[in-house]
Amino acid sequence: MRKLIFTILILCISIINYAEVLDKIVAKVGSDIILMSELEQQMNQMRASGIKEEMLVPEDVLSYMIDQRIMIQKAKELDIKIDEKAIKDYASNYIEQLKQQYPSAAAFQSELGKAGLTQSELQKQFEDQITENALTEELIDKHISANIEISEKEMREFYETSKDTLAVKPVSWELRMIMREVLPSAEMENQIKAQIDSIYLELQNGADFAELATNYSDCPSSKQRGDLGFFKKGMMVKPFEDAAFALAVGEISPIVKTQFGYHIILLTDRRGEEIRASHILKTVSPTEEDEAREMNLMQDIRNQILAGADFAEMARKYSMDTASAADGGLLGEFTAEDIPPLFSAPIMNTAVGEPTEVLKNEGIIYLFIRDKELPQRIYSYEEVKEQLESYLFQLKQMEAYEKWLEQARKDAYIEITL
Repeated sequence: MRKLIFTILILCISIINYAEVLDKIVAKVGSDIILMSELEQQMNQMRASGIKEEMLVPEDVLSYMIDQRIMIQKAKELDIKIDEKAIKDYASNYIEQLKQQYPSAAAFQSELGKAGLTQSELQKQFEDQITENALTEELIDKHISANIEISEKEMREFYETSKDTLAVKPVSWELRMIMREVLPSAEMENQIKAQIDSIYLELQNGADFAELATNYSDCPSSKQRGDLGFFKKGMMVKPFEDAAFALAVGEISPIVKTQFGYHIILLTDRRGEEIRASHILKTVSPTEEDEAREMNLMQDIRNQILAGADFAEMARKYSMDTASAADGGLLGEFTAEDIPPLFSAPIMNTAVGEPTEVLKNEGIIYLFIRDKELPQRIYSYEEVKEQLESYLFQLKQMEAYEKWLEQARKDAYIEITL
């Protein structure tokens, strides 16, 4: 049978059938005591999380436990609040997930029994550990990290003094793209619009909404006579939501267009912040002819580039990706590892300065080009600025934490009897 292993936040807690030890107090921290059995349990938990045996020196582990007690006591003194209900719910949900790993509830209980635990005791262990972690994190965030500042001057000075030790950026390329989305033709759009207009006219003449939804709607809800059930704001696309929530019960909306097509909405009920609605949907989907049209256009664009047309100018003229089109299709500087795996092979197998074959994925058609090759070099300041800030913040955080903890140790009553 699989062993029961629990992972809570950053701490792995393994249920182990501990050998009986003669319990005694090994340390006092303020009004708290630490027992020999707690020290043994902490060391076993560290073993279970993969810490090597030679690093498990009892005196060092006890020092760590004392620091944890000091942190918890300080958090309580500072009246730091945590969401106790959320912690209980998290622990309960996690235990339920663990149960699913066993063939039956009885097998799960049997494993707990071997460890000398009940489910309520296990839940209490989880809750205590999560609570301690949450209090510690809140204390560090609010009373240590919040006071740390990293200036632009500090980051630039650190970069200048350490840039020669940074990893060298490998060969990279300026990557450009032309993107076309396969959209329905104007003819198809007009055809679907005529259909929804006809349905709407039938409704105005007294036709039954549910019957029309069943017979004509392209949404799976047609099997439920168009009924979408209850929903709140934020659960539907904005144009649909705005129209639905503006209706009175029993009222039918005008035709509403969304990314999915054309809708007619009937509001059937209200319940607090929720509404219940039915709809008739006619989708506007591209046809094979639409795809062929875009593929032919993109192939023509590629041929023009091969004949000497400038890729950047073609991107500005034809690409539907407005963000990159304005910059001549430029996506940025990419190394071989940076290129998305989906397109890596065709891009890397095409010579620098030449467009790739026309590529297609999920209704989108692409052309790429490695427009310019850049030799390996040291990363610029702007490229590593975010990482520098994070690194310097962690350094300062560790220094501030050690300084804070040193003072907290001096202020606390600590007695070690190990």
